[in-house]
Amino acid sequence: MYRFSFSWSRIFPTGYNTTINHKGVKYYKNLIKEILKYDMIPVGTIYHWDLPQNLMDDGIHWTNPAIIEVMLDFSRFLFKTYPEVGMWITINEPYWLCRLGYSLGISAPGIVSNGRDEYKCSYLALKTHAAIYRMYKKEFPHYKAKMAPSINCLWTEPVDNLRENIDAAERQMQFECGLYFNPVYKGDWPDVVKQRIYFRSMAEGFKTSRLPSFTPEEIKFINGTADFIALNHYFTYLASDMLEVPINETSYNNDKGVITLINPSWTVQDNGRNTIVPYGVRKLLNWVKQRYGDHEIILTENGMTENGTSLEDDIRISYFTDYFCNILYAKYEDKVNVTGIIAWSLMDNFEWFSGYTSHFGLYYVNSKDPKKTRVPKKSVKFFQQLTKTRKLKCDKPSRDWAGPVQFNKKGKPIFRETHHDRLFRAVEKC
Repeated sequence: MYRFSFSWSRIFPTGYNTTINHKGVKYYKNLIKEILKYDMIPVGTIYHWDLPQNLMDDGIHWTNPAIIEVMLDFSRFLFKTYPEVGMWITINEPYWLCRLGYSLGISAPGIVSNGRDEYKCSYLALKTHAAIYRMYKKEFPHYKAKMAPSINCLWTEPVDNLRENIDAAERQMQFECGLYFNPVYKGDWPDVVKQRIYFRSMAEGFKTSRLPSFTPEEIKFINGTADFIALNHYFTYLASDMLEVPINETSYNNDKGVITLINPSWTVQDNGRNTIVPYGVRKLLNWVKQRYGDHEIILTENGMTENGTSLEDDIRISYFTDYFCNILYAKYEDKVNVTGIIAWSLMDNFEWFSGYTSHFGLYYVNSKDPKKTRVPKKSVKFFQQLTKTRKLKCDKPSRDWAGPVQFNKKGKPIFRETHHDRLFRAVEKC
């Protein structure tokens, strides 16, 4: 498989179907032709967060229901123009689209509306996804490509066996992953999400819940709009219950009521936030199957970042070996229906607010060279060997903690607050 994203403004520069950039159209034609030349499946992502500026200027974005119709126009054009695409991702990681773009303002469009507009964004992202899926099945019944949204999901487990921390870990999973899994694969928002946001909204003096409610018709329209589960997974956290904060502090984190932590013995990647905990992916795959049914699962993203100073990326080889082994254990021992993995990523790329400082690629890209020279890292040979032999040497599976727990002088386990919680709280305060 080769996964790529269509840039909306490269094809419709104004965002509308009235203006078509034929050079942009041809670019993707050539790309898909090259993918097929090597007997790979083109996996096309319709929306990967790049909204044409003209639409934003017209007020059409992820808090305006008008986004649905323009997304339908763009998607319909893609389906007609690129019938060779073998698998479709409608929206990539709607959680981060809404959380970073409409809550914290870290990513485009930079709107700060913590605990308010991000829920409107989630609501419209799900309705838009469902509208694209329904249109595709109705208007292109002769096309057989599978379709799903790509949902990011870290694995979270409790810091200990206390009931409140077990509940906190599940709450973290439901607020991040269940927020999108539940409407598509079961129907409606997760109960705990609805209850928590309603409770906090009423306490804060809102007349209705800050989370938009789905009508019965909308629940039915969204439910079942996926042919498989497209799952993005990178890392694992621990969860601890958070005491309720004053009612005048509206935020997503307060709605969730969870503090995320890491075990100091875990390896943290170069970006300072992604942990390396291979057993987490196995537990996550089992959780997804238990909560949402025995669907086919494709990991549409999995990978790690390093500092890019060396082509000897042994840590990446170790990462992929350990994660792939745990995915295989989930498949063959736990009977989870995993059918594919797409490594993130083929080459170093622009990583949103990290720019070019995060190096996820199997190929190093010299961004200072006008030709953007690509140089294979050691992990390229690992993947070449893997695809040739289709074999991995896997250690005995472990479901335990990744490394020993450290204790303080009073015998209490030591945990460290996550980079994400520290960063997001600082942004909220600012």
